[in-house]
Amino acid sequence: MDSNSTGPQDLSIYAAKADTAESHESRRQQSEQITIAGDEQNGNSSAPEIVNREWKEITSEFFGCVKELSLGELIHDNMFGLFDAMSAIEMMDPKMDAGMCCNKESTPLNFQTAVESGKMKLSNLESRECIGIIDSVYSCIVSWLEGHSMAQTVLTCLYLHHPNQVEDKSIKAFSCAVHKIVNLIRNFILRAGVYEEEDFQPSTYGFDLCMELTEVKACSMLKSAEEDWIKKLKETEGEKEKEEINALVSRLKFTRLLLQCLVGLYPTKQNSTWNASNSNASSVTNVSPTKTEMIDIVKTLNGALELTQVMEKTLEYGTQPDPDSDTPNPMGFSMMVNQRLLPPTFPRYTKIKDRSICIVYLAEFIQRLKHACKIVHCSNYHNALNFFMDFSKKYAPCLLSRRILQALYLPSHDMVFGTKKLTEVLKESAKAFIAPPVLLPDNPLYNNPAACNCVDSFFAYNEHTFSVLFEICGYNRARQRDKLGIMLSNFANLQDEAERVDAYLHSLSMKNENPRQHLACFGTWVLYHCLRAMSFFLLSGLELELYSVHEYLYIFWYLYQFLFGWIVSALTRADTFLVEQDYAADPKNAKGSQKKPKVKKRKGKTDAKENIFYQAMQHMCGGYYKALGGFIGEGRIPEPLPMFDNEKVRFEHRFAPFATLSTPPPMAYADFKLMKSYMLKSPPEELYSSASKHFHDARLLLESYPNPDEEWHEIVKVAKMNFVMMNLLASGLNRQSKAPPEFDFSCHRYFPIIKHKK
Repeated sequence: MDSNSTGPQDLSIYAAKADTAESHESRRQQSEQITIAGDEQNGNSSAPEIVNREWKEITSEFFGCVKELSLGELIHDNMFGLFDAMSAIEMMDPKMDAGMCCNKESTPLNFQTAVESGKMKLSNLESRECIGIIDSVYSCIVSWLEGHSMAQTVLTCLYLHHPNQVEDKSIKAFSCAVHKIVNLIRNFILRAGVYEEEDFQPSTYGFDLCMELTEVKACSMLKSAEEDWIKKLKETEGEKEKEEINALVSRLKFTRLLLQCLVGLYPTKQNSTWNASNSNASSVTNVSPTKTEMIDIVKTLNGALELTQVMEKTLEYGTQPDPDSDTPNPMGFSMMVNQRLLPPTFPRYTKIKDRSICIVYLAEFIQRLKHACKIVHCSNYHNALNFFMDFSKKYAPCLLSRRILQALYLPSHDMVFGTKKLTEVLKESAKAFIAPPVLLPDNPLYNNPAACNCVDSFFAYNEHTFSVLFEICGYNRARQRDKLGIMLSNFANLQDEAERVDAYLHSLSMKNENPRQHLACFGTWVLYHCLRAMSFFLLSGLELELYSVHEYLYIFWYLYQFLFGWIVSALTRADTFLVEQDYAADPKNAKGSQKKPKVKKRKGKTDAKENIFYQAMQHMCGGYYKALGGFIGEGRIPEPLPMFDNEKVRFEHRFAPFATLSTPPPMAYADFKLMKSYMLKSPPEELYSSASKHFHDARLLLESYPNPDEEWHEIVKVAKMNFVMMNLLASGLNRQSKAPPEFDFSCHRYFPIIKHKK
């Protein structure tokens, strides 16, 4: 706290905190003067007398104590702790008044006062004035999307308060279109509810956002305004005026195209048949755009993207904000107009984004929408989930684009693209992964009523768990980790149900003439998704920088020794089972043939790629595990003092969400200590050499697959640099140095480049 502050709130706090040892005696004397009748020990129950207190002026003593305190320094007292200090807010404090003048605007303008005072024009606006207003409104929209309230961003534009009273055709059409765009954005985000307060504030503060106006009408108004300016352009002779008009037309057209895209991407309600056995049974459901419609949407997005380049080059053509003011544009804005609508809390200062930053944001947003449109090609659940996870990694800060992606794939909570039941998509995913016999048409179980009912019930009861994975991808990265840790308990129940279903179907299969084993089919499929969730939970902690360096050892140990190893084992088992199923279904194979089926590669390129990827991830984590072991053996990883830290408590806290799972069994801290002590028996040079081999193997695996994606290239780069560093350390580089290594996460979010500090 500032020692020069003289506010009444600060006086009350510091007077209490400055009660040092010298004043304890005076406080004791004051307490002795308080006499309370009715001593219970003497059995006297008479009414208490009036309490007499002696008050003392402490102003001078208070300021004397304050001078001895440094800025930010506090004095703790038994009778006035930190909780009391944070709660000591005086009534009528101006900071608690929503109407306080924090933006230096003495008399906030509203629509009427701005028009009456001549500070806002309703008609005959020049092209440069229109450009300035439009650019400022987009800056406000971007600021709103980044978590600020609508009242302090978008609704500070006075033209948006009463667009029907605006006489200028361009600004009126633009204002109405902005209302529809804001409403669509808000509806997109509210449909899923996968946001927190720091991400988005949905309140409209009572504004109806032109609900009586349709999006089609708003687009036609913009189109008409464009045509009027194009006609005026033909009559204009000055080059500068022509450039300004072209800049304004590009902004009006961009707004129209953006509105058309959002309308096209928003799910529409249609009647659809929901039960194949009863063709008359239908219901109203939300349907996503078809592939043909999506092509048109992408073309429109490309047109809008080209216009952002024109807008960026012509930013200086519009009226510019005053450098000494927080208002984004000289005309048509009032930062304090909605201040009374805010709740009586500490007001959040809102800095409107710069126009140049805003245009870049809009261009990137359109690129994200174009990428999100590719989800229509992901009919398989597994591919769709990978698409969601990659999208969240690349475009994590943008809540709107993540939500639009969810609306495209699951416009209804149980209907993929609004046309296919999620349970059917899950069945196809399990069939492609491990091909359970009950899902194969040539198997007797396929038409067995009991088996079909069992499988349908399994997917119907557990589809929520799999749909939640899509919802989790809609949160920001920190919230994703929290939600994933909670959801892992659902996988514990899902694994138990999958085991019971497999056992029941296996018993039914053994009764057939040509029985096929049905053990661990659904269990392996469920286990695979559970392991992926567990590995992402641990890796996200590295991305969010939640772990200390001395914790890296057991994080990478868990990933190397167990999770990635289990994932590779699950994929290998699925491979083997598919080969056995293909061999058993082949009519050329005689019943009495003694030949064993040849193990062949998976037909699916995605599965082969994934198997290689997780093997490489296992080697990467093994490299870090061995490297950290070498650093610990040389005493180069600083450990916290035992009196302030307990490694067992940390270990159990990091892996607490895994405790409810039976498969894989949670690893105890004693197991880690045993493995650690065994590893540290090896000399550091040997551990460095082993780590370099792990990094080299990971690099070879990733480079063996044709056409790797961008993330693979990043991991290969990390593996190369770590391979070189481990070889240098194994050869004895700076063996006497005790300087801790540096872990650089700039190249990859999970796997750091190990650097040596000189």
